[in-house]
Amino acid sequence: MVLLIGEEDIRKANITPEETIEAVENAYHQDGLGLAQDTPRREVRIKGKNLPHISPGTQSIGQGLAYLEESKILIISHAFHFSWHKYLTQLIDPDDGKTLAIIAQGRESFGERPEGKYSGGYRTGAAAAIGAKHLAKSEIEMVGVIGTGRVGRASLICLSKVREFDKVFAYSGRRMDEEFAREMGRVIGIDVKAVDGAEEVVRNADVLITATYATEPVVKGEWIKEGTHISAMGADDPLKAELDEKTFKRADKIVIDSEKCLTIGELANPIKKGTIKTEDIYGKIGEIVAGKKLGRENDIETTIFESDGTNIQSASVAWLIYKKVKEMGLGLETSGLSSYFINS
Repeated sequence: MVLLIGEEDIRKANITPEETIEAVENAYHQDGLGLAQDTPRREVRIKGKNLPHISPGTQSIGQGLAYLEESKILIISHAFHFSWHKYLTQLIDPDDGKTLAIIAQGRESFGERPEGKYSGGYRTGAAAAIGAKHLAKSEIEMVGVIGTGRVGRASLICLSKVREFDKVFAYSGRRMDEEFAREMGRVIGIDVKAVDGAEEVVRNADVLITATYATEPVVKGEWIKEGTHISAMGADDPLKAELDEKTFKRADKIVIDSEKCLTIGELANPIKKGTIKTEDIYGKIGEIVAGKKLGRENDIETTIFESDGTNIQSASVAWLIYKKVKEMGLGLETSGLSSYFINS
């Protein structure tokens, strides 16, 4: 039997940010122990071949594979980016190859609503929070968010679940900034202020989250104060860059989620120019989560967590969704024609 899981099932399961953070951190832990396999992003670009990944004007279909050995989680994921966004995940039993579930999600189940009722958007937000959990200094007063869309919202909510802080400065240069400040202030119970520029956000931040489509850096190293941690979530292809070269030059620790990060424009370009070297990459977040490498060692270190997004994150969240939906008796079990082809 295959369990078909749709958006309404996911809403009813009410996956929380805390559950998502735990799932993603577990995936990183397995990766740090060498118990995870992941594939680089595979993508067929239909329109917008010279535009950044999933930016407005692009149409594409992507695919990913991941295996978490300790959890026995195996997935094949498909992403459809047109004027609409859909995500289809096939969850497979690695012991016999049979399909356990097909999970279908749209953007509306990827964290669009700030109350945290939906799961998918928190996959990325959880990563931002985990980066800060292990790499930010012990006491945080100010948080900065550049990029007030879906990922910025999810990241701030998840951060509030792992660290305490007093105030948030936010900027994207769009009308939605004021709405972001009102909604996020209500959701996390902390003062969130929309400001007029990125510099004000960066100069005030003890923890900085970047979540934009930027192809030119929006963060300058000269603005960053000593001891800042940056969770850089937006740049995910060779054309994107949120942080300038001086930001990486100033960092005491540069941590990545996978080797794919070395192809991201903001990191690949300074390496190519010799501003930094590949040897300057401290390690992977999984190594820190698993205790194989130290995270932050003092309050004056400047740290960066560079995330390209991994399929192991998707695998851990897919398994979380499957377990909760099944426990609640949701979804549709089928042994029909689709099941025959998948499981024969």
